[in-house]
Amino acid sequence: MTQKPNECGLCVEDGGLLIWRNQALRVVYVQEPDLPGYTRIIWQHHVAEMSDLKAADQQLLMQAVFVVESVQRRILAADKVNLASLGNMTPHLHWHVIPRWKDDPWFPDSIWAPQRERDSDSQASWKERHEALAALQGEYTMALKVSLQHTFGNGNSEPAASPAPSSVPSSNRLQELPSRQLARLHPGWRTALDTPAVQDAIARLDEFLAQRLQDGAVIFPARIFRALEELAPEDVRVVILGQDPYHGPGQAQGLAFSVPDGCPTPPSLRNIFNELAQEYPDMPRRRRTDLSDWSHQGVLLLNTSLTVEQGAAGSHARKGWEIVTDALIDTVAATAQPKVFLLWGSHAQSKQTSIREKGQAYTIFMANHPSPLSASRPPRPFIGCRHFSQANAWLSAQGVQPIQWVSHAAMTG
Repeated sequence: MTQKPNECGLCVEDGGLLIWRNQALRVVYVQEPDLPGYTRIIWQHHVAEMSDLKAADQQLLMQAVFVVESVQRRILAADKVNLASLGNMTPHLHWHVIPRWKDDPWFPDSIWAPQRERDSDSQASWKERHEALAALQGEYTMALKVSLQHTFGNGNSEPAASPAPSSVPSSNRLQELPSRQLARLHPGWRTALDTPAVQDAIARLDEFLAQRLQDGAVIFPARIFRALEELAPEDVRVVILGQDPYHGPGQAQGLAFSVPDGCPTPPSLRNIFNELAQEYPDMPRRRRTDLSDWSHQGVLLLNTSLTVEQGAAGSHARKGWEIVTDALIDTVAATAQPKVFLLWGSHAQSKQTSIREKGQAYTIFMANHPSPLSASRPPRPFIGCRHFSQANAWLSAQGVQPIQWVSHAAMTG
């Protein structure tokens, strides 16, 4: 749209990629390649300053700013978030919400300052992080939209990048509450979950999920306990802990890190495959993104939260799933079967104390999470960790059949 003289640009144009809006305000993603995650919250009516708003409107606008900040911290792992309300050249009230990292070209100055001179190591660090952040921008905008909808309602926008619930395959969406799915589990798992604390947690989860479904939320996956359906506790040879299911349409299968074959490979799974290629350079590169062949060999692919809402990573954390999955992890740790725990990232590593207290016949390997934001960074880079070959070497030393991480999938993919 051509702007006429004296017209306000924020009155005639969105000011970025529209994520969400209602009658009072809109949230737009500023598509600046050098500033991943840069977002604006714009008051719809042409007022110049916060003091021009009524107290209730001031609170509403700042609530939106805080929603954006929290999503940036959760998805993009920002070291700091800068908030600014300028409007010196465009006197139309709007807030800039800008995630910052200690290795970005301006830090610790504002993004409006000249870029700092940096050595080659600093430049390489930012290049690596910038590439990882670029891969997360779709996830960020979808999570932002969902969080705004949860806080303020659906609004009246529907960005093309965020599929409407009707476009989500029904086979991937939760329809059956957790308590109704327990009957499909191996008896060993049902015994592990048959304690007052766990049963109370499942009852609370039933109530929470039923309410969210009634509110119109899209929840994944359909088979919450799939990781437990074909595997008894005493059959587990390797445990890989994820945090929560993928939150995009058609992704989550109930197996941590796994997506259906034909689904675009998520960034974390891509790094898992990159590590496998380094550890097994003479083997065909894994092509299948469905990791059920690992599950069939005794690899427990367990998330610590077993449900998630579309576009909102971590949305069902601290709702009771941790009580359920801690009981499952403790049960595996206590079996006599030799097994390996692969703990990637601080969330999974927080389970090591309990594993050591209850475990027998086990070993633990730890590394950063395979997410692009951490896979190559200290203190324990995931890329180069050699966990897959180390796990197999340890299993073989215990007289246990190792896992075919690559060959089976590569031949059938």
